[in-house]
Amino acid sequence: MDTTGTKGGYTGEKTEPREEQTVGPRIVNVSASRNFSFFVYQAKKFFKVAEENPVVEMHAIGSAISIAVQAADSLVKHNYAKYTEIRTDQVEVERENGVKLNKAKLFITLERAEGFEAAYEEFEKKREEHQAHRDQEFHE
Repeated sequence: MDTTGTKGGYTGEKTEPREEQTVGPRIVNVSASRNFSFFVYQAKKFFKVAEENPVVEMHAIGSAISIAVQAADSLVKHNYAKYTEIRTDQVEVERENGVKLNKAKLFITLERAEGFEAAYEEFEKKREEHQAHRDQEFHE
């Protein structure tokens, strides 16, 4: 596939569907461009399909750090995951103009909680009830 000049953009060619990762650990690169709930969804989705070693490692730099903390806290608070490790490191980031900066990087490692299935089923039940209620209001 020739991607000359596309800079990561759409090339017009069809690609094979990506196979779901079922063996961990799963690395989730948290960005500041998305809400924390997106990363909660990503982790829950992986925990649901993981066949062995259901571990999620969230990586965040700069303003994404607070979003990663929020997502991890939500997963633990709602009994989807438990913390196994939290660490920081200093990484070198190169800007578009070639200037290199040292930035703090956060790594949060979570494993699937024993109560994951029960918490997941409870959430799905509440989500379905909420959707049914919204649908009913819409049709009235």
